[in-house]
Amino acid sequence: MVMHLVYTLTENDYIAFNKSHYSRSPSMRKQFSRSRVYMAIVCFFLPVLIAVTFSGFTYIWAGVLGGIALLAATYWIYPKFYWKIIEKNLRKFLREGKSGSPWETEARLSLEDDGMHFSLGPNRSVSPYSSIRDIVNENGAVYIYVDSLQGAIIPPGVVGSDEFISALKAKLPANS
Repeated sequence: MVMHLVYTLTENDYIAFNKSHYSRSPSMRKQFSRSRVYMAIVCFFLPVLIAVTFSGFTYIWAGVLGGIALLAATYWIYPKFYWKIIEKNLRKFLREGKSGSPWETEARLSLEDDGMHFSLGPNRSVSPYSSIRDIVNENGAVYIYVDSLQGAIIPPGVVGSDEFISALKAKLPANS
């Protein structure tokens, strides 16, 4: 049985995929937690340094209290800024990069006897079912990981995506 999905893939779908991947990647989570702690520590010592510089050790208590308040605020607010920076850099990469794909593109997925066929604009690829590593559902979108450098994004609201994923899971070698 051959199944087909045809949908439009946008820049926002690509960004949502990358943010989802970053939030699940162990190395990215480790990098995020380190940078969050480092920023909080820097923000703690900044008011302390200012207090010591301008008043000697007379008002160091004010610097410590200000440092604690700034540390807590930074630790709480940093994730929002972090994800905005990630999104900004992804948009910049897509708009200025050499990807060659306009990010309002028709994508096609089909399940055939020889594997999953994926096309994005003029680019086409065939992935055997044995190369599919993971299928992730997140916020209505489906991300199909193929090997380490390839995957497919099915955005939320694509008609027939549930049936397509069920048929794909049935064709995977683990289910044979």
